[in-house]
Amino acid sequence: MSERSGKSIFAHKQTYSRKGNSKSRSVSEVADEAERLDGACPHVEDPQPPTILEGMRPSEVVALIEQRVAEQNKLLRRLRKEQPERKEALRSIRSDTHVMIGSVFSFPDPVEDMDEADYLRWRKDVIAFARVDAARNAAEVVSIVEHRDEAHPHVHVLAVPICAEGNMRMDAKRCHEGHREQDRHKDHGWSGSPSRSYKQAMRGWQDRYHAEVGAKHGQARTGPRRRRLDRPAWKAEQERLKAQKEAEIAILRAEEARRLADEEERRRDLVMQDTVARRLREAETVHAIAAGGLIAAIRQIDPDPVLRELLETPGEMGAWTHHDADRNREMHNALAPVLSDGLEALRQPLTGRGLLGGLSGFLRGVAGWVHRLADTSPRWLKWPETVAYVAQGAKQAFGTTYTASTLVGVIEASPAWQSFSGEARARLDQVRAMQALTNPRDSRPDASSQRGI
Repeated sequence: MSERSGKSIFAHKQTYSRKGNSKSRSVSEVADEAERLDGACPHVEDPQPPTILEGMRPSEVVALIEQRVAEQNKLLRRLRKEQPERKEALRSIRSDTHVMIGSVFSFPDPVEDMDEADYLRWRKDVIAFARVDAARNAAEVVSIVEHRDEAHPHVHVLAVPICAEGNMRMDAKRCHEGHREQDRHKDHGWSGSPSRSYKQAMRGWQDRYHAEVGAKHGQARTGPRRRRLDRPAWKAEQERLKAQKEAEIAILRAEEARRLADEEERRRDLVMQDTVARRLREAETVHAIAAGGLIAAIRQIDPDPVLRELLETPGEMGAWTHHDADRNREMHNALAPVLSDGLEALRQPLTGRGLLGGLSGFLRGVAGWVHRLADTSPRWLKWPETVAYVAQGAKQAFGTTYTASTLVGVIEASPAWQSFSGEARARLDQVRAMQALTNPRDSRPDASSQRGI
């Protein structure tokens, strides 16, 4: 905002009829000027279309008023028939009845000199003030537009009376402080001109606008000449208003900083919760595979029934021990390299991208190893004998106290599978603990059973 002196508020509120007269423009004339229609604003050198901030276009307000007047007059005619004793109170809405309230609020700095951020903060407060002001006066804001094609940017607010029992005729003067006080003056027979009460009420309205909007933005209630302030007093007031404005801005900035910090914290929480949920799903899947055993796992990788049969066939250890030396030598020479490769792989922990990735590679390796055993076994050697040979070698290699009866048993007793099963259990416990920290509501004892674990 520029540092020039003389920044004071400008706010005006007036009511209008559809017909208009020599003292007041009509509803359509006000709307046409607000919408910058051709010929409606000769005082503006280069009219530009307004910015619609809220609600409808001003020209649509005219149509809305005509529609509501027609509907209300129809209702009033019916009520006059039903309640003849209220004929005067229920008379029709005439063309000279004031049916719209128009307010204008101007920013003190010229368009070319104003600080955009200051102006937008002021505009936001003006809109909030106008809405509250209409509500307290039983009116409804239907259009808010902005003009920047004159020396000072300003906001027009158009409101219409709310049709209710206390205002059946849509009388906008009942929604205007000045007109209400002027009518009270007449009704009570107070001395002096009724216009004095009108002006006093509007000074109160100006005071309220200054307190709720103007003072927050460093704007004085009136200029120095009007109040006959000397320069030091005026300057002191400007300094006070400037300090008040800076304090308001500091509060707004602090609130904005807190809002941004809260949003960032919520975003991080959501990302964390999403990450934990994804890891929990993976951990539950891996644990379910480990608990289900090798056959259930390998069925997802290789659905070949021949492979499953090879894995589940019981071994017959006694058969191959009775072959002659030549056959035993042939069997050993054929199977020993394949067995050695397989046992070496079964000693190593699963490797790959995550447990699922490592498991997929491990299972594919198991399938390939079993098929290699079947392919390299001598034709005369029965498969149960091959299984027994592998089981005996695994017992020695892994140092187990028992001999597995099938290749499934061999693999599930291997360090690789045991490591995978233990890691699956530990990973699930770890992720559940993380979930309890990030979202305590999902860490109930029965939560896992509800998810089907």
